[in-house]
Order: sequence, then structure tokens, then C-alpha cells
Amino acid sequence: MQILVGTDKGLIEYSLPNDDFKLKEIHFLGFPIGCINYHQSSGRWRVAVNHKHWGPKIHGSNDGGKQWQEIEAPKFPLNIINKYGNKTAIKNIWEIAHAPNANPDEFYVGVEPAAIFRTKDGGSNYEFIRGLWEHPSQHEWRGGGKGTMDPFLHAIIIDPQDKSHIYVGISCAGVFETWDGGITWNPINKGLIADYLPNPKAEVGHDPHTLIMSKSNNKVIWQQNHCGIFKTFDGGKHWDDISDGKGIANYGFAMAIDDENDNRAWVIPSHSDSLRIPHNNALCVCITEDGGKTWVEQREGLPQEASFDLVLRHAMDINGSHLVFGTNNGNLYHSPDYGAHWETISQNLTTVRSVKII
Repeated sequence: MQILVGTDKGLIEYSLPNDDFKLKEIHFLGFPIGCINYHQSSGRWRVAVNHKHWGPKIHGSNDGGKQWQEIEAPKFPLNIINKYGNKTAIKNIWEIAHAPNANPDEFYVGVEPAAIFRTKDGGSNYEFIRGLWEHPSQHEWRGGGKGTMDPFLHAIIIDPQDKSHIYVGISCAGVFETWDGGITWNPINKGLIADYLPNPKAEVGHDPHTLIMSKSNNKVIWQQNHCGIFKTFDGGKHWDDISDGKGIANYGFAMAIDDENDNRAWVIPSHSDSLRIPHNNALCVCITEDGGKTWVEQREGLPQEASFDLVLRHAMDINGSHLVFGTNNGNLYHSPDYGAHWETISQNLTTVRSVKII
């Protein structure tokens, strides 16, 4: 097993020989990694490198990181104007995604300001998905954090049974769905709450921190939202609030769901939006085994005092019984047993933005 960790200072690669994680390689030393994509059937790696000076880049490897090739990154067409009346350029790449078992040369890219691009030839050419950019609600979209005035598209889910059926998560706008490969889009946010809006039940304006589809049931999608934890059983027609009203499983960013059991999921809660640290400075993972009806705290092996860690939206992953997450303070933790026990892999990294177990 290997772990790829995208940090603000490079892509860190760990291997697991003899039940002990070892640092194998540091790729793109000194550069911020925006997201990691792993195409399982081909073994291809792709990463977004969000250069502060040269803009966002994409790099790919076909041999497990031994050699890297720069892949052309998408660009907005020259005639695209944002809602402020200015020409638009991509500031950051937030997501690279592909359909399960699809051609490895076909993938989607989600960017800031919020837009989605598709390539079918490995990045030589990109299609700008105008249907989402030109959605009538775009004037209602708002900046999604990190001091930006622009919304950003950070989650892309392609239905494994129909690659023309796609979900995206936009902060701050909500979840949108297309059934025709991106020509038309509809917001699907019924049941969500946005308590920071004048109308908390507005159709558009929600902030889905994380969006994950069940691998065993494509109608089940979990969402770690700015205002709680939500789940849909019907493909997004309605969302149910499954936050723990009696505990701490509520506000947070990262989420993982079991590969085979879509009633089992994990979140890593923070105190609140205004105080983004663990409750009582004690780092905790919360697990539900019953689809969110009840939540149990998992703490063994995690720091229980003076912890100021925040876990960002892509910084947690699951593979079988193994869970791994990294924090904004550069701490990296692993559990081999569904979160029952945790061990420290590293406490010396910089901000962790993405984690991928391969």
C-alpha cells in the first residue's frame, strides 16, 4: 500500500513495508499540490500544482512517480467574462476526476472560479462546459472561502452507471446535477440548510465542503456541509440532515464512507466555523454505523490536548479497513482498523490538502 499526500510544499509519497510507513519520495518539492487523481485500472497519477507565480499546472505519471510529464491545463475561452465584467482566468485547480473504469485519457477538471472542463485525449484539448458557467443562478454564487471572492468547484462525481450523469459541488452555490453530459444543469439542494443566508432554504447558495457517492449504491451520496452533515438516498432529490444533535459530529470538511457499507462513514469535526479547531482541543474522528442515526467518537492514538488541527476537504481517504488523514498543521495519521486505533505517520509536514491511498 502507498499513500500520496498533497501538501503546500510538495507531494509526499509513503510506502508500507513490514507494517510500518516509510517516506519513499518527495515530488514537486516546495510547490503547492491542489489535488491528486489516481486512475486505478491504468495506474496513472495526476496532480494539480497550483503555482503562485505561474498559475495552475497539471502533471501526470504513468510509472508510479518515477517520471512526470506536464499535461496541458485547461483555460477559459478568451471571450469569457465573469459576473464582475472582467476577463476570467483560472486561479486554482480543485479537482481532477474520471468516470469509474473509463478511458484513462478522459477526465474532468474543476476550477476556481467555479467551472468544469472535460478532456477526452489526456489534456491535449479541453471542452469548456458552458452549460454550468451560464446557469441562470450564477449571479447568486458567492466566494467559497480562503479569502477569495470567487466560488470554486471542488467536487465532481460521475455516475458509474451513466457517465453523462454528473454531480458537482460548488462553494458557495451548492450541488448541481446534469443528465446530458453538461449541456443542462439543475441545482439539487432540497433539504439543505444555509443558516448564513437570509433564506436558509434557498435553492442556491449552499456550501458543500465534501461530496462523496457510495461505491455500492449510486443513489446514496454523503455531504459534509458548512451547516452540518447531510445524506441523500434518492440521488439528490432530497437531503436529510444527519448531524449529531447530541454530540460533536456537525461542522467540518473531510469525510470518508465505507467502500462496501454505505451506512458506515467518518467525519472529523471542528468546533465551529468561527473556531476551526477540535472541540476542547482534542482531535477526534466520529463514525456512524447506521447511516447517521448515531455517531461514536474515535480517539485512541490521537492527541487529546493542545491540538489545533483542522482537516481540509480532500485530506482524508479510505481503502478497505485503512483510513488516513492529514491536517493543516502537517500531522498525518493512519488507522488500520476502521478508525478504532490511530497511529502517527508524521508530525513534520506542512498543510495537508489532499490524501490518496493506492
